[in-house]
Amino acid sequence: MRIRNKLLLAMSVPIGLLIVQVLSVNHFVRELQSAVAFIGSAHAVIEADFVAVEQVVKLRQEVKQLPSAAVVSRTLTETDRAARQAAWDRLTGAIAVITGSRATEKVAPQALSSLTTALARAQREYERTRDLTAEEAADLTILIERAITADQALAGLEEALKAMTVELRRELQLAVDRERTIHDHPVIAGIAIGGTAVLVLIAFTWVYVDRHLVGRITALSRSMLAIAGGTLRAPLPAAEGGDEIAEMAKALSVFRDTAVEVEDQSLRERQIVLDTIEYGVLILDADLRVRMHNRAFRDLWGVPPDGLPPGRPMSALLDALRSRSLHGVPEADWPAYAERRLADIRAADRPPSEWHRPDGRVVQYEVVALPDGGRMLTYFDLTALKRVEAELRAAKEQAELASRAKSDFLASMSHELRTPLNAIIGISEMLKEDAEIDGDTHLEEPLARVLRAGKLLLQLIDEVLDLAKIEAGKLELQPADFDLRALLGDVLETAEPLSDKRGNRLRLDAEPELGRVELDSTRLRQILLNLLSNACKFTERGEVTLSARRTGEWIELAVRDTGIGIEPEHLPRLFQEFHQAGVAKHRKYGGTGLGLAISRRLVRLMGGEISVESEAGTGSVFTVLLPVRLPVAEAEAA
Repeated sequence: MRIRNKLLLAMSVPIGLLIVQVLSVNHFVRELQSAVAFIGSAHAVIEADFVAVEQVVKLRQEVKQLPSAAVVSRTLTETDRAARQAAWDRLTGAIAVITGSRATEKVAPQALSSLTTALARAQREYERTRDLTAEEAADLTILIERAITADQALAGLEEALKAMTVELRRELQLAVDRERTIHDHPVIAGIAIGGTAVLVLIAFTWVYVDRHLVGRITALSRSMLAIAGGTLRAPLPAAEGGDEIAEMAKALSVFRDTAVEVEDQSLRERQIVLDTIEYGVLILDADLRVRMHNRAFRDLWGVPPDGLPPGRPMSALLDALRSRSLHGVPEADWPAYAERRLADIRAADRPPSEWHRPDGRVVQYEVVALPDGGRMLTYFDLTALKRVEAELRAAKEQAELASRAKSDFLASMSHELRTPLNAIIGISEMLKEDAEIDGDTHLEEPLARVLRAGKLLLQLIDEVLDLAKIEAGKLELQPADFDLRALLGDVLETAEPLSDKRGNRLRLDAEPELGRVELDSTRLRQILLNLLSNACKFTERGEVTLSARRTGEWIELAVRDTGIGIEPEHLPRLFQEFHQAGVAKHRKYGGTGLGLAISRRLVRLMGGEISVESEAGTGSVFTVLLPVRLPVAEAEAA
């Protein structure tokens, strides 16, 4: 055999192996091309779907505004019509890209049919709603129903687009995984088939395939894995040449840019929400690096808008604020202070605390742990609130001082007025008696008037003195054991003259055995006489009833009348000092407006409570609830 034939025979093996290798590589390359073509087509469909969904959202917003536009009779301009037509053109164009894609026909034929049906229904309902809006005599209810139907049709179109995108993304991931699985097969086939006989061919294949193809695919795979892991801004390999790998790189770049745009939009929306919050917010990641912050935080610490970029460590932020002396920490203590602050942020277990800064501002500081391991720091500026609290505290102290001074003054003046007034009353009584004995009838009426005025003035002074003593805390109760029913009979007898004067019937409705109680009988008599006096005064030719019930350790005393009653708007202020229920016509009945105020204070001093129920024109019921014996604290104080 000649050398040439041997060489030819020897070459037949590597040539045959080369052919087999070429066929194998061709097979794998065809699969790779198929996967790359599908990925590129799928990315185009996803991008078109993003555009279509955006147009559907705009059209839904427009449909929702059609009824209000019809109400205000707003005429569409040519610009509006052109904008509507442009939106539908972009929508139909994007859906045409989706329906015309081989990836869509392969992955989701049923979803494609649903999408076509949803588009036709949305166009039909939209045109009906638009035509109805253009009619001047269109019924608003029908127009709203048509708008709702059109919005539902557009919503169905949006759901069809989203359903198709979900299915396509799943198939896209499978295609990427399949491409990743087969991209190393040509190298393996070349090594297994070529062997030692095709070292040159293997060397050429290694240089070309591994460095030119595999290297680029590996770099592309690393970028895909990084993006899938959440690193959207991972670097991408250069899309050089016009091969399938370059197309994959371009498609991945479009996908990455879309995802980055969506994430940036989400961050911008969250930042807008944060900037509307009136208190400072600083959000850190798990490594205590700045993630987000709001305008209130920057204003509170004097940080410029570009002075706190994302990713800056919290320790660096503390060092930046150190020079402004807002923390009030000496230089020697700063390292320990900064370390303690960082430890508190990591622990996030301290309750909200107030922070008094050297510049006079008071800040409430709190650290909140986030589910992802990050931290949220909040800063409430309490300076204005603390200032208002201090002012209110000072005003309260001044009011209390003024109230005590008023009570002391009233008590003193009441004593000073009572002495000469008693003399006036006594002398008037003597003169009136002398006039009656001497038969000076012309003096009896003036002296009687002076005597009545003096007694009324003395009663007023007594009430003012009682009120002043109560406010000053100097009123002493004198508890004593007495029979309650006997006291009620005595009180009723005392009130009979006033009842008879107004033509009223006064009666007692009490249990036969009320038992004995241990209270201040004088003050209880004063309370009941006040209530009976008011009831008789505001009732004419009616009935006034004093009732009494005993339940366990409590007694319930009620004064009911059939008089003029009290309007509902006056009930809340009925027990205030110098307040008389009713308008000016009620002033004809007289009175100082102190009786009920004093009665309520006396009842509360004895551990009880007083309430009122009334209806204008039908009468009133005043109810006093008291314990059967004076509370221990009051008794000891007395």
